[in-house]
Amino acid sequence: MADTTIKDKYLIKGEPFLYTKEFEWVLQEGEVYIYGISNYAAVELGELAYVELPEVGDTFEEGKSMGIIEALKTVVDFYAPFDCEIVEVHTELEDDASVITEDCYNEGWIVKVKPTGPTDVLITPENFVKQVENEIEEGSH
Repeated sequence: MADTTIKDKYLIKGEPFLYTKEFEWVLQEGEVYIYGISNYAAVELGELAYVELPEVGDTFEEGKSMGIIEALKTVVDFYAPFDCEIVEVHTELEDDASVITEDCYNEGWIVKVKPTGPTDVLITPENFVKQVENEIEEGSH
């Protein structure tokens, strides 16, 4: 699949999103980072049934599970993008998780976090596209 096709399908143009190796996105707003799953992850999961969210004030180390997303065909964890503290959760997702797949980069955000450590582990959009391409080529999606 051509690079531009991956970009067109999985990235939002003009937005300063960064990504994780687990196909999640973050968007910095001041000292807080908005967090959600990428369109690639949302497409792979398919129809969502349930989201188990952390509590405000919970702290996580980078890469540790912050909660669970249950789709009709699988259950997956979503992971801390870096060492962080939860400052807000999108509680409406508990009633309707489908907003994640319908609008994952806007209304489908999951949590807002404040870093408690470095954030330099995040992936640029260009490297995210390469990661998605590799995942598709390996057939492991």
